[in-house]
Amino acid sequence: MITPVFLQDTWVWASWEHLLDPALEKAKFYYNSGWMRVEMSPVGPSHAQDNGLVAPIIAQWLLIRALPLSSYINVTLRKSGLQEAQPDLADFAGQADRRPARSNTPTDLGTVLPPVLAIEISASTLADDLDAKRELYARLGVGEYWVVDVEAVEVRMFATAEDKSALVPVPHLRVLAGLESSALAEALRRGRGEGDASAMRYIAGIV
Repeated sequence: MITPVFLQDTWVWASWEHLLDPALEKAKFYYNSGWMRVEMSPVGPSHAQDNGLVAPIIAQWLLIRALPLSSYINVTLRKSGLQEAQPDLADFAGQADRRPARSNTPTDLGTVLPPVLAIEISASTLADDLDAKRELYARLGVGEYWVVDVEAVEVRMFATAEDKSALVPVPHLRVLAGLESSALAEALRRGRGEGDASAMRYIAGIV
């Protein structure tokens, strides 16, 4: 089988069938009504560490506030034939029967509610995460979207507009109410410098 060649890390016009090509099953795909982005580049330590920190920081907050959310790392979200995305982290709300069924296939948003929160860790894709991917997550029905700027150590937050047509900037977190973006950024700084436990202690101390 000849592996198809695509431009990586840019949006190209492609059919839904291209996205389903088994030769590219290990790629990270984003698809929005005919436009496709393929990401296959290696993940460096900056992205990997912050991705590894954000998940337990959120888990710590869920534990402290007893919030009924479930986190999924690198889950594929799909509206068949229309949109697909693979956020670095997604949180779903509700009971087990309202969350994705356990399987090794993409999450079908035609049968399960979209995540209340999707997060992208931006080490080399910041402009795209803030623009094209934000539009994509709005179309997927995601309630809140965070972009973690690895270089600036900043968390940019977006939430569904009143008319539900877009994800717009918001000053405060909604899904994890009470956890400010500045506190999340400080936890990331501490985790980078002192290890994961330091980040968890900081989050526990600000309640």
